[in-house]
Amino acid sequence: MRGAENEALTVIAYLYGRETAEALRGRRMEVERNRDGRIKRVLVDGEVAFVLRNNDGYLLPTLHGARFLRTRVVLVSRAAALHARSGRNVPAKCVLGVPGDARPNCEVVVADPDGNIVAVGRLVYGIRELSLGRGYAIRVRRAAGDGAS
Repeated sequence: MRGAENEALTVIAYLYGRETAEALRGRRMEVERNRDGRIKRVLVDGEVAFVLRNNDGYLLPTLHGARFLRTRVVLVSRAAALHARSGRNVPAKCVLGVPGDARPNCEVVVADPDGNIVAVGRLVYGIRELSLGRGYAIRVRRAAGDGAS
């Protein structure tokens, strides 16, 4: 494996866990860099899977990249999944299951009860705050129904 792909896998493993990096290993990866030499985009099998967030250098998953994130899947109700698919945020009362390692402000994959990916976004609350059932739990960044990956 070449240096750029190895560097991207190391960063992804640090941010999202070894399971994610292992799921990406063996696939065709390309790394695009910005003028400063930092990773700008990670393409997996010809599709953009992760993009750089400019303010802190964090690699954010796209819908294609969400397929490889197995440890950060939040299950939501069917009604909330329909709304999230159209780009709306997810209320806390509609969250059915949250992974144990999820923390506030971490990137998560939003899935319906059947496990189909409907969106990616940022978890606003921790697990204890979600039990209150008030407010929006997930700020959707990219939805399956908005025509972009």
